[in-house]
Amino acid sequence: MQRRSAKKSRHGCKECKRRHVKCDESRPSCANCKVRHLPCSFLSSLPIPSRSAAAAAATAAPSPDPMTASEPRPLVSPPGSDRDLAMPLSLAGPTFTINSFISSDQTFKLYHLELLHNFRTDVLGNNIQDPVAVDGYMAMAVGEAARAAPYLMDQLLAISAANMSTKRPHQRRFYQDEATHLQTRGLALFNATQAAADNTLAGFIFSTLLSQQVLFDALSTRTDFPTFLDKLITSFHICGGVRIMTGRSWPYIMAQYRHQTGISLPAEFIVGRGPETILTMKLARLETLLANENLSSSVMSPCNTALRLLRDISYAPPDRPRFSAVRTTRVLQWAVQVPTDFITLLEQRQPESLILIAYYALLIHDTRDYWAYNDAGAFIIRSITKFLGKYWAEWLAWPNEVLDSIDRAKCTGSSPPIDIGMQCRIDELPFVNRERSPRCLEDFDEVLQRYQCIDIATGRMLRPDAT
Repeated sequence: MQRRSAKKSRHGCKECKRRHVKCDESRPSCANCKVRHLPCSFLSSLPIPSRSAAAAAATAAPSPDPMTASEPRPLVSPPGSDRDLAMPLSLAGPTFTINSFISSDQTFKLYHLELLHNFRTDVLGNNIQDPVAVDGYMAMAVGEAARAAPYLMDQLLAISAANMSTKRPHQRRFYQDEATHLQTRGLALFNATQAAADNTLAGFIFSTLLSQQVLFDALSTRTDFPTFLDKLITSFHICGGVRIMTGRSWPYIMAQYRHQTGISLPAEFIVGRGPETILTMKLARLETLLANENLSSSVMSPCNTALRLLRDISYAPPDRPRFSAVRTTRVLQWAVQVPTDFITLLEQRQPESLILIAYYALLIHDTRDYWAYNDAGAFIIRSITKFLGKYWAEWLAWPNEVLDSIDRAKCTGSSPPIDIGMQCRIDELPFVNRERSPRCLEDFDEVLQRYQCIDIATGRMLRPDAT
């Protein structure tokens, strides 16, 4: 039987032409594409919303099916592309350019209830130790704030799906796709929402959860190092949106957050005070090395700013034990605060900026028990060491020594690994003065080789044989 030919349409969409079916040419999406949930080419002809206007979201791809889910699509275009991240221009909050148009119609399925439960018990439970505070956070995130800001629920479920992808390897692809779908839909809703004073808190929660997820996506990459670095750079750009989002609203956010959760946020995003640690002393030595280099101000200034931020978050918490939540928070804090000029140096593969990333990776490796980081810190340090070569080996010797000490401890158990968060009572070391001259730092390196532990009761540094 001869197949009946379809009437040709000169102005039909590309998908209908490819499938050789008649297109009704309806806008913004033809009927065939709408019924089959296909990306209609008519959508691509719609104007892209500007970052200064409140953009109306258009039609989206459906949530992936667990049986047919494909490889996850990138959330944000790679650096340098036409649709690269649109950085915010005002205190109204960051606006992102995304790769596809997403419908503002929110559809939730039964497995989203599981994602909501997982967010409370696992994602949130691993970061907030107080059950009362967890209840307060959930009431804030899914209560009035979520109703006034529908994008918040999408992002909450998105990061939960990302977490599930690490716990269920046999369903990893499905949860990765679902995380991307929910996050992209949430971004479209966020960009389409007019900035208002009453949704500042919701915007802050959204941007912090978004930053955590894009940082996880970047740190999960295990391809060639240049590709990994590009994804990490993109995540830093997105994390900077938290800084823009808070802006002058930080006092209001602090008050509302404390009122609804009982948790006090610091008056400054990075406090920068506390007892010295081995890491802060090593960073002081690195600062001296940088000062001795003949670097231009365009390189020296961003590197110094990034290094001092890294030192500020590496001080030992004065009143809290070193539990996972404190360590995971500082990884995000630095990504949020790192200056744009420093990110530009990373894009240029400036060696000094890569060395700072290797020291930042020590914080990530110190939190390797956290689901979002795993072995990413070690991967970064080893990759940068190989990428820069022997000329920079001395600069990277200590980060590699930390990794080697952990490996030796696992294999032999004869000596404890280097603890980068160990508190140092430098006031008890007479040859280390407050100015941290190069000679004093060399002497301190000798001390670190002899002392590897500290008496928690007295704060005094002890020899290994004294324990």
